[in-house]
Amino acid sequence: MNRIIDLQETTPKSWRAKYRGNYGTYTIKIETDGKEIRNFSCSCPSDYFPCKHIPIVREFIRDRMDKGKEVSGKGLFESTVREIPFRDLQEFVIRHGLYNASFQQTVLLEFTPLHKQSGGDNYSEIIRNALRNVDFDADAIYDYHYESLEIDALDQWLNKAREYIEQKDYTEAVLIAKACIEEYAEWERGIDVDLDGYISEDYLYVPFEILEEAYEKGCLTAEALLTYCKTEAGKSKYDRVTVDTFNSLITRLTEETDPKAFIAIQDKLFNGLSDKSSYEAQRILERKIDFYKKRGDTQTAQKIIEDNLQIESFRQDIVKKRIAAEEYKEAKRLVNDYIQSKRAKDRFNGYNSYWDGYLLEIAKKESDTKEIRRVSRKFIDRAFDRTYYRSYKSTFSKEEWLVEYDKLMKHYRKGDSWFIPSVADMYVEEKQTERLLAYLGKHLRCDILERYYKNIAGEFPDETIALFRQAVDEYMRNTGREVYENSVGYFGCMLKIKGGKEAVKQMIDNYKTQYKNRKAMMEIFTRFSKGRYGHSSHCYQ
Repeated sequence: MNRIIDLQETTPKSWRAKYRGNYGTYTIKIETDGKEIRNFSCSCPSDYFPCKHIPIVREFIRDRMDKGKEVSGKGLFESTVREIPFRDLQEFVIRHGLYNASFQQTVLLEFTPLHKQSGGDNYSEIIRNALRNVDFDADAIYDYHYESLEIDALDQWLNKAREYIEQKDYTEAVLIAKACIEEYAEWERGIDVDLDGYISEDYLYVPFEILEEAYEKGCLTAEALLTYCKTEAGKSKYDRVTVDTFNSLITRLTEETDPKAFIAIQDKLFNGLSDKSSYEAQRILERKIDFYKKRGDTQTAQKIIEDNLQIESFRQDIVKKRIAAEEYKEAKRLVNDYIQSKRAKDRFNGYNSYWDGYLLEIAKKESDTKEIRRVSRKFIDRAFDRTYYRSYKSTFSKEEWLVEYDKLMKHYRKGDSWFIPSVADMYVEEKQTERLLAYLGKHLRCDILERYYKNIAGEFPDETIALFRQAVDEYMRNTGREVYENSVGYFGCMLKIKGGKEAVKQMIDNYKTQYKNRKAMMEIFTRFSKGRYGHSSHCYQ
């Protein structure tokens, strides 16, 4: 059944289709280079890329194009149009366009460049009028969150700008890009719907990319582009994101055309910040660092890092270099200073994986047993971690560890009324299989068994199968396809245990008798029994 309810070539090589899907009507857009797909999008909720709708629409496009080639040049439509008096044809186009926004857009896209532009005024008016016809249903926007919303009129004009770039006509491309930037900002400010996060970011970034490409090709001077950006950035119609985009381009242009002014701007921005450790401060400093590195001045770049150790990543960089140079005393000072400042600022008294990790690395290099023990314990205080557990254990003798082991186990088992992974992990690490078996039996649950069954099945296969039987029996009191699919995963685990095949077969037979009215269960278990359920997300492969 053909579900394509509309297919149009909106501009040369750009197509838009409407497809009646299982979850509503999808909008599909495809751009070609004449033969192959260059770009595409689909508003369906599919996780696949591309979704199945793209090749379907592509075939219809090819069929449409093939049929177009078969039409004779002397066909009825062409001959009729050619016989229409010029004045009559003009009147028809005007009359038809006044009541058909799509047709009007098509004519303007095709013929506007043939008329003299005056600072892009015509493009601005055209795009402004096109945006007035854009109407969004607020409820539909907030309910429909699979894909970013797209505006056909802007898509078409940005595609037109790309065509001009391909034709090396950067003047027209720049005029369109400027009009899109300015009119989109006006339109977005004037609508009642909050589109933040719902609309394609292309409408912000693509026009700027066009301006930058024109500059890189030498078709737009840095002075002209700087003047434009500074003028526009100061207007109230732009939101913070757009202003940031303008400023980013201003920064780049200034860096390339006036290095001294670029550094002066960065210094002014940095000095104006109240928090010199903020992300914004880091961005400013990184721009300066990149500036000097590009010019081969690594000494100045390094000095900026060393003078701004309030930036966490900068301090980490210096600490790593001090450790590599075996300057452990200085490295520890840098780490401890940061930990103390963070403790004072945030009242944080726990561990930090980065900074305590550096202290542990230094302690191992210095063979400082006391420090290794202190820092390792911080890492395993809240939860078991094999690497740090082993570091901690290595600081004790066998006799000392017997005592420490009991203390750590008691520490983890404070809330022993529920399952605690750290307790089970300690049993696994210490190869205390019998204790682990008893602990799993006390806190019997399918997902817990799935995680640890390999650690007990080799030594206690019968007991492990018995635990699975009991756990799955209890789990099967629930209903639903997800329950049955998960159960199949647990069966897959049991099949890896000695005697598991017979147990699984018996369990499935019992469930089919006990729950014979569960159709979904019968379907899933039968499929599993026939060996077709090899895609389980659990152990069974």
